[in-house]
Amino acid sequence: MLRNNFFLLLVFFATPTFAQTDEPFSKWVPNNWKLIDSEKGDLNRDGIEDVVLVIEEKNPDNFKANSGSGPSILNLNPRRLIVLLGSQNGFKELIRRDALLPSEHVEDMGCLGDPLANGGIAIERGNLTINLQDWRSCGSYGVVDEKFTFRLQGTRFQLIGYDRSESSRSTGERSEYSTNYLNGKIKISTGLNDFSNVKAKVTWKKRQSSRAFFLDDITLQCDTADPAQKNNWCQ
Repeated sequence: MLRNNFFLLLVFFATPTFAQTDEPFSKWVPNNWKLIDSEKGDLNRDGIEDVVLVIEEKNPDNFKANSGSGPSILNLNPRRLIVLLGSQNGFKELIRRDALLPSEHVEDMGCLGDPLANGGIAIERGNLTINLQDWRSCGSYGVVDEKFTFRLQGTRFQLIGYDRSESSRSTGERSEYSTNYLNGKIKISTGLNDFSNVKAKVTWKKRQSSRAFFLDDITLQCDTADPAQKNNWCQ
């Protein structure tokens, strides 16, 4: 067992990530965790730089051998999102979320790429965005890109926008869905194609609910078939 764990640790430290140095933020990176991404920007519009961190556990027990397609070792270590507000006296933690961001790999889905590798977190125009992608190296030509946009309202980040693109790498066909949670409108664009310049067919509809959703209690998955779901932001 010790030998196997040692081997997995070697694989872990040899695996490239989109990591940045965690020294300035070591206070928020516990032992046996590592910083894999950090983004800077002004989230509360006070003219002082704020920071969003993504950290990942380094538990060798969360590396699993993969006997199917995809990488030979799956990294199932959990990730944590942390938002730090800057001030003249340094940074203060505003929010941390576990069980929100997906891990690098998913058990029994070895062909699925890292959902955070194509965009991940960002600060855009003072808003916090989380960008996810479902891209598979085998079994499917389909690609799904998602973008969640949150704006700081007081001490909570409110979901103000959700953008989704569904496309096929084989045919180029693509559809786009954009939800504005401030005015309740949903824009649906169909008939697009990545291989040719065609005009989209655009339709609009209204959200079924006016409920607000917040980063501190939302999940990034939504079941359209269950209108009673607590975090049913996709309705």
